Amino acid sequence: MGKIFTGNGWIIKVQGAEHPPLHVHLLHPNGKAVLFLDGTTINSGVPAKIVAEAQLWVAENMPLVVLEWSTMGNPEKR
Repeated sequence: MGKIFTGNGWIIKVQGAEHPPLHVHLLHPNGKAVLFLDGTTINSGVPAKIVAEAQLWVAENMPLVVLEWSTMGNPEKR
């Protein structure tokens, strides 16, 4: 799986063979969330402050997120 950020007690990753639309997974000790690049979030237990921090990180690192999405979505590149 494409872990692209670890820190502050949470992890952002892109899983292999993902379905559109482009999104990342946020893992936190209190739960998990899916952050879509259009700003939509599906949250299951992650504190709102952490979701906001993760959304900001994704926005600031969009080229890395898109590159990892492309890599993880292509079995020949994984």
